[in-house]
Amino acid sequence: MLTTLTRLKGLLGSVADTWGDDMLTLQIASASASIENRCKRQFKKQRYTEQISGDGRSKYINLRNYPIHSVEFPSDWDYRLLDDGRVYREAGWPTGDHNIQVNYIGGYVLPGDATTEEPRTLPEPLELACLLFAQLLLRDPGIRSERVGNINVTYADTEADGRLPSAVESLILPYVGRWV
Repeated sequence: MLTTLTRLKGLLGSVADTWGDDMLTLQIASASASIENRCKRQFKKQRYTEQISGDGRSKYINLRNYPIHSVEFPSDWDYRLLDDGRVYREAGWPTGDHNIQVNYIGGYVLPGDATTEEPRTLPEPLELACLLFAQLLLRDPGIRSERVGNINVTYADTEADGRLPSAVESLILPYVGRWV
């Protein structure tokens, strides 16, 4: 998950006790999954496998779950890892449909996985987006705005388009995958 229960409870203050740990954890998981789906990638540092189609012309392939920490290719392939999740190969990549299997370790150390030896590396905007979205999910989903003085409530449209809130979108935009 992109944040921790402790962090969300700290943000919510005493109101956190209203929902309980199980509900808060569920909202963190939901917010994290929604953000990863929108970004078309996973953020947790772990082993991934991707099948990629080579076109014979490009010297680059894109891996989804950057940053890339290590890659496994046949030993006779000369390649270079680039910062943005791309792998460069001077000789280009062989042509074929899903003909290149890439096993790699990629992603960020999440706040809940951080240790002294391997500190957290997840960018702050991603955790902030998760905290903000989890907090919004805890509100009544049918209410878009409310005012206490003279009681004014605005209900959300019933035909929601499924997009994330604009504040969350702006925080995660730099991390959205540009590939299909």
